Order: sequence, then C-alpha cells, then structure tokens
Amino acid sequence: MTTKRTQTGVTLMELMVVVAVAAIMALVAAPSFTGLINTTKQSSAASQLVADLNRARSESIKRNSRVLLCVRNTAGTNCGTGTNWQNGWMICQDSTNDNTNNCDASTTSNPSPIVTHQALDSRLTLTGSANLIQFNPNGTQGAAGAATLTLNGTWTGATAKTVSIAATGYISKN
Repeated sequence: MTTKRTQTGVTLMELMVVVAVAAIMALVAAPSFTGLINTTKQSSAASQLVADLNRARSESIKRNSRVLLCVRNTAGTNCGTGTNWQNGWMICQDSTNDNTNNCDASTTSNPSPIVTHQALDSRLTLTGSANLIQFNPNGTQGAAGAATLTLNGTWTGATAKTVSIAATGYISKN
C-alpha cells in the first residue's frame, strides 16, 4: 500500500509576485512616511521650545532675577542678534538688567547659560518677533510685551506652529 505524497511550499513565481507587490506598497508608503517624520520633528521642536520657555519663566521666579530666552550667536556662547532662531536658543540669567541682552558670568552655584539648545534641523525654520524673550522675577514679560515665535517646515504641505508669549508670561502653542 503506497501513500500519495503532496508537496507543500511556494513556487519561485509566487515568491516573485509577493516581493513585487511588497515593493510597490513600499514605494507608495515612503512619501507619506517622510511627511510623518518631518511633522514629528516639527512637533518635537515646538514642544521643546515651549518647555524651554516654561523653564525660563520658572527660573526667573526661582532666582528672583530676569531670565532671557534668546537667539544663540554663531559661537553658541552668548545671545545673538536678529529674529532668525534657526541657530538654536539659550536660557541665561541677566540679573544686572543691563539691557545688553547677554548672559551674566557663570558661577558654580549660578550657572549661566542655564540651557543651550542646538541648531534646528535644516528642514525647519524658526523666526520670532524679537531676538530674545525676557521673563521678570514675577514671571511676566512686563514692558517687553507679547512675543511670537513661528516654527515652519520647508517641505510641501508643512503647516506653521506658533508659540505665543503674552505680556503676563502665559505661553501657548497653536
């Protein structure tokens, strides 16, 4: 008595069809995935900016001193000029209120700059209504008034994210 054996598995032709379909699906999905990565980087940068603004505000209250969040200069060691924040930003104390928009000298117990944020990804642009945002010892901006920072993407279909700082110190992200 002999038993009939059947072969199992896939043929080379079936395997090639599956690989071809998978390649087509990957080609269709890749542009959407790139957009997702770019949008995630933009959201992450906006969240980091809001976190640093909140930190600057709380540091001003804690230190009972003016604290600045400002554009980094090209050397990355002090506040810079202009309203292009692409080079990054830094949080530093300005307890002398000397309006020179720079960081006070650093000490072991009182480091300055408090935080330094590196340059943004090349696909992101960050512009502001000023080159610095100051928080007074009571957490407000006082006479400096309101400020706005706009984070935009350079890719097609990118939408701008706006971070607003009211004269009262309230920080919001749209």
